[in-house]
Amino acid sequence: MTTAQMNLEVQRSEIIRQLYSTDNPEVLTKVQRALKNALKKIQQEEEDTEYISKEEVMDGIREGLTEMFRAQRAGEKLKSAKDLLNEL
Repeated sequence: MTTAQMNLEVQRSEIIRQLYSTDNPEVLTKVQRALKNALKKIQQEEEDTEYISKEEVMDGIREGLTEMFRAQRAGEKLKSAKDLLNEL
């Protein structure tokens, strides 16, 4: 078990211990509501994150290679990777 996992377990245990020792239903309701909202927010953030699919990556590579081979056959000079990086 890594240090991060151990810290997470300690943190989780402490929260559970505090919940068990609480006799106030209002506090438990607020904790439950806060946990629900926090989990919902994290789930929404994960859904909003955009990822490039494997197919999109492969299509981009295929297009780049096709353009490179077409330029070689036509005798055209394309920009080097160094030139492209310098533009950035």
